[in-house]
Amino acid sequence: MEKMETSMESAKKRVAKLKKFYSHLSIYIIVNLILLGIKAYFLGYFESNDIQNTDLTQWINWNIISTPIIWGIFLAIHATKVFSHPLVKKWEERQIQKYIEGEESDIPKF
Repeated sequence: MEKMETSMESAKKRVAKLKKFYSHLSIYIIVNLILLGIKAYFLGYFESNDIQNTDLTQWINWNIISTPIIWGIFLAIHATKVFSHPLVKKWEERQIQKYIEGEESDIPKF
């Protein structure tokens, strides 16, 4: 019974990590869509009013482009930590073993 509780605890921790990752991914997508909208709005505003402030437009471009890139790097690191977990490897091994045993039982024996 004690082993079952530790399995349950580790499964809960794993699910919590997955939940945090998917929350992180959702926030990343939403924030970057908002930034893309802000960029489109301001650049459209500058073009429609013939404002030629290249320093400001370069600053906006740099910040709106660098944010998804830098944040994306950290998101990739987070994904690597979540999905390359030892439990994933154990699960893969169990699944492989299950399919091997299933195929062996399906082979007719003469």
